[in-house]
Amino acid sequence: MGKHVQVALWFAALMLGGWGLAGAAPASAPRLPIIIDTDIGDDIDDAFALVVALNDPRFEVVGITTAWGDTHTRTLLVRRLLAAAGREDVPVAEGPATANTTPFTQKQWALGGREQGPAPDAIEFLRTVTLQRPGQITLVALAPLTNIEALHARDPEALRRFAAVVLMAGSIYRGYNLGGAIPQATPHAEYNVASAPLGLATLLAAGGRVRMFPLDSTQIKFDEVRRDRLFAYGSGASDALALLYHQWRLLNGWGQLTPTLFDAVPLAWLLQPSLCKLESMRIEVDARGFTRPIPGAANVEVCLAIDESATLNLMMDDLAPGLRRSTP
Repeated sequence: MGKHVQVALWFAALMLGGWGLAGAAPASAPRLPIIIDTDIGDDIDDAFALVVALNDPRFEVVGITTAWGDTHTRTLLVRRLLAAAGREDVPVAEGPATANTTPFTQKQWALGGREQGPAPDAIEFLRTVTLQRPGQITLVALAPLTNIEALHARDPEALRRFAAVVLMAGSIYRGYNLGGAIPQATPHAEYNVASAPLGLATLLAAGGRVRMFPLDSTQIKFDEVRRDRLFAYGSGASDALALLYHQWRLLNGWGQLTPTLFDAVPLAWLLQPSLCKLESMRIEVDARGFTRPIPGAANVEVCLAIDESATLNLMMDDLAPGLRRSTP
């Protein structure tokens, strides 16, 4: 069957019966519907974030879209991770490929997955789901915002049809920790924003609800003790994370051994908002990707500090359910 025929049949199935979503939530236990937009495969935090979302029954993972760089190989990686986690029910859609000079550290694992045919177009996926479920779905954006920029270009109303866009992005008062114990007091141009500043500027101008988790609150380290416990847990997802971690550890261009779980923080907050009190701010984005607070009406809610210990406990409960309660 040709690629175009497959995609056409896929979209026909969507219009008749929805996106083939993960099973409907019981009436007594409503779940939060989310779509995750990810550049999984370069840094390791996206993989941890996806497993947190997939393992937590409080989320309805409506779909996962790949963004930035080699989006086809990212799609292969997501599909293989879904298979390892026993969640092949979750749709995966492929965003437009872009230039990207960051090492794809987990490419070899991604290429070991089985080919499943062409993935649907991520931009049409996002547009159609927001039309079907306006005001219901939260977009969790963990990548440079190229898909958001493309979605707005195709349908200028689409961003306002999300319940909210929650993103790991920006640097307000603190920058990268650069190996220190705390983030630098001087803000940096954070990677996701610096890679595609127009995407964030477009999102902020669109007028929907935006919640930002910048470097100020997301530089949570996944220490060796927790890593050892997780990698010995023995589930399909934890085994996959162990392999992905070791590829990242050997191949990342930063010389890092300890993952920073930037991208898992917004998901933890969605599950437990008491982890961080959001502050309403007006943020401007410059061409280099700096995100500066300015006077004026708020256009974003920002998490500037988070309860790190409680966040790590919540993540461990999702990454390895039952482990934290059964070990010292």
